[in-house]
Amino acid sequence: MNQELISIHEVAKSVTEAMETRHSIREYETTPIPEEVLKRIFETSLRSPSWKNSQPWKVHIISGAKKEKLADSLTKAAMESSPAPETNWPESYPSDAKKRMFDLGMKIYGVAGIDRKDKEARDQFMLRNFSFFGAPTAVFITSKFDLNFFVGIDLGCFLQSVLLLAREEGLGTCPQAALGAFPQVVRNELNLPNDEKVIMGLSIGYPKPNSDLNRFHTPREESSDLLRFY
Repeated sequence: MNQELISIHEVAKSVTEAMETRHSIREYETTPIPEEVLKRIFETSLRSPSWKNSQPWKVHIISGAKKEKLADSLTKAAMESSPAPETNWPESYPSDAKKRMFDLGMKIYGVAGIDRKDKEARDQFMLRNFSFFGAPTAVFITSKFDLNFFVGIDLGCFLQSVLLLAREEGLGTCPQAALGAFPQVVRNELNLPNDEKVIMGLSIGYPKPNSDLNRFHTPREESSDLLRFY
């Protein structure tokens, strides 16, 4: 799809349009999301499939002063301590995936005007994860299930539903593994039980329309390299 044709601030009129235009948004308007819109997205997303209808997710949607307090606590933790996620972050990737990941990082830094050698600027950019990139609402996905491959698939199905339903409402999102980096902070702020694991989160809101970062549409491999029809 021609990047110039991608609209990230209008509603998506079909699932196909939502898929083709969705990408991670890293600059948001401060406009609050109406409660009825949030309810529509997240109540519909509960129809996502899961292993034997196990529904291994719990969802925490945070806005307003509560979100700001959580952002402050997470940013402080990120500046003062090392990540301690409750799920193992992947460490090993095939060489072709590593190249895609490196290229993506370089392109995002370039659009953001950050020199790769400028560690301080890169660190500040990373810290924006914990203030939800300025989005009016933050979301955390938790689970009391023992985490395994199939629970991961279920959570991924749920997350994708949220991302596409948000596009249907003209909203942008950024799914963030980083929001699972300091689970105890989230647990304390949201008063979660100890057996409820903090998996990840996402930022959601109205994209700033004139943002270079928001216009950046991540590339994909050619379909001929990834699809086989028999």
